[in-house]
Amino acid sequence: MQQALKISVTVPTYSRAETLRKLIAHLADQDLDPSSYEAVIADDGSPDNTREVVEQLQKKVAFQLNYHRHPNRGIGATQNCAIREAKAPIVLMIADDILLARHALRAHLESHQAHPEQEVAVLGNVRQSPEMAQTVFLRTWNLFRFEDFEGPIEVPYYRFWAANISAKRDFLMKHGLFREDLGRGGPAAHEDAELGCRLHKSGLRILYNAAAKGDHYHIVTRERACTRAWEQGLNFDEFRAFAPAPEIPVAYHDLRWSTFGDHLRAWLGPRRRDLAPTDRNPLRMIARHVLRGMVFNGVTVPLFWDPLFDRAERDPRVAARMRATFYRGVIGYHFFRGCREGNRRFGAPRSAQPQLRSSMDANFRTSESQSD
Repeated sequence: MQQALKISVTVPTYSRAETLRKLIAHLADQDLDPSSYEAVIADDGSPDNTREVVEQLQKKVAFQLNYHRHPNRGIGATQNCAIREAKAPIVLMIADDILLARHALRAHLESHQAHPEQEVAVLGNVRQSPEMAQTVFLRTWNLFRFEDFEGPIEVPYYRFWAANISAKRDFLMKHGLFREDLGRGGPAAHEDAELGCRLHKSGLRILYNAAAKGDHYHIVTRERACTRAWEQGLNFDEFRAFAPAPEIPVAYHDLRWSTFGDHLRAWLGPRRRDLAPTDRNPLRMIARHVLRGMVFNGVTVPLFWDPLFDRAERDPRVAARMRATFYRGVIGYHFFRGCREGNRRFGAPRSAQPQLRSSMDANFRTSESQSD
């Protein structure tokens, strides 16, 4: 007798047919009964042969593989399409370039079985695929930094990262899905963290499970990483309009005059508990901000760091001296440059759905007063 579905893997995708082929192969190799899980592929109007690849594999895999396509609408709408079509009580959201380890689905399920509370989500581990280490940049830069999470811990709600995270479907459907509007400065619109902020007011808790592993199977160039960080910066004040929690600019290390009041509220008030331990010390944070500005700025990045990185790709002696901190510093420079430019380019953030904004503000005020 076929058992009921236990977990749905939702995959929003756009124009990555061959990577999707590998992703589905990894799903087929999970150490679970194939009747206990399904995959929902939501195609955001891909111009490549995504449909053909999925339809071909539907005939070969033992688990349920479902495909839905709509005209191009962006990542938020595509995420929501996949979640709405999911049939299992647990939804695992992964990006379309994540190759899950053989035991990843089991690890997610075991965490949820141990924590059946509706508000509990499980964040899985992601690392850069060893197969995608063709450059010094990819071998050195650490995009995900999951090693910062040691052991089974609870992570802040703004770590709601949809590259590899599972949640109860009913909780998502009841309390909110992803924003579907596009970011004012490009597609990197912080929609994951923003959803985490909204779910937080309904009690969201995120537990980290290092055993729920996935490999990021995607070559990212240094130039593309810097551009994406800049786009994230352009969108940051808009994100803050939707997520007005004071700890957000602290967590993103965005210390400007416009965010200084938020920093004080987060450092000195009850919301300090929502900061990572390394972000709770004001003196350390301010010193780090000053040092970062001295080392990574509009003069040093184009005249020193960029030529150094280019040389590292050609010279093994220079490559051996590269550190992840160097790359993070330059990419961070582009993010903060975007933060400074965002409102100059687009004006103050548009009204972030006034009712949503006021209800979030009221919730944060209520949680602060209850903690006093």
